[in-house]
Amino acid sequence: MAAGVPDNIRVLVEAKLAESGLELFDLRFFPAGSRPILRVTIDSAAGVTVGDCEKVSRDLSMLLDVEDFSPGRRYHLEVSSPGIDRPLRTERDFRRVVGRWVVLQMKPVWSGKKTLKGKVLSCGNEMISCEMDGVAVDLPIASIASGKEEIQFK
Repeated sequence: MAAGVPDNIRVLVEAKLAESGLELFDLRFFPAGSRPILRVTIDSAAGVTVGDCEKVSRDLSMLLDVEDFSPGRRYHLEVSSPGIDRPLRTERDFRRVVGRWVVLQMKPVWSGKKTLKGKVLSCGNEMISCEMDGVAVDLPIASIASGKEEIQFK
């Protein structure tokens, strides 16, 4: 179950997004004041527009009402993209940033360092290869607590 969301709802949301050529990046349902929030984060290789978010919000609102997602309890539905500083968590996320610079927070500490910075060379088999200080290093994705692309300005 994704952060408070029943598996059957997750499957329905993923299917509805696939109809529009979109992917589910994250799905969370959590308390927030008088109304809980259902936060749906969508993604696409081509990027996500405001129009995509609006359409998905309308489509999911109708779908969730039909499925009686939160019986007798009102909630807020938020639909957004992961943004420019999207977290890197999965092999798919790291594949998208091959050739780019990333900052990684390691768990546990790797070679005496908790934070690593490098250029992603490749990704596969739950490993990433990064160039750090001119040396290629292979890291298991499971040992990365969090990662973000480091945006390079020219």
